[in-house]
Amino acid sequence: MVLEAGVTVIALAAQEMEDIVQIARRFGLDFDDAYQYAVAARCGLTIVSFDSDFDHTELGRKTPEDLLSKP
Repeated sequence: MVLEAGVTVIALAAQEMEDIVQIARRFGLDFDDAYQYAVAARCGLTIVSFDSDFDHTELGRKTPEDLLSKP
């Protein structure tokens, strides 16, 4: 079960779908990347991804290596 693993599921409301469309257009992201960006922006989260598409956004990204290399 997800909750037992310490994972929090974050979902956007249907009303926020227009935000995803705007983010996708603004940064040239596909739907799932725009969704992740919208959630990260709303919740103040860091995007951790191998996907370099996030490098062209205001939030940027960290790679898993960036996080694992810190003491």
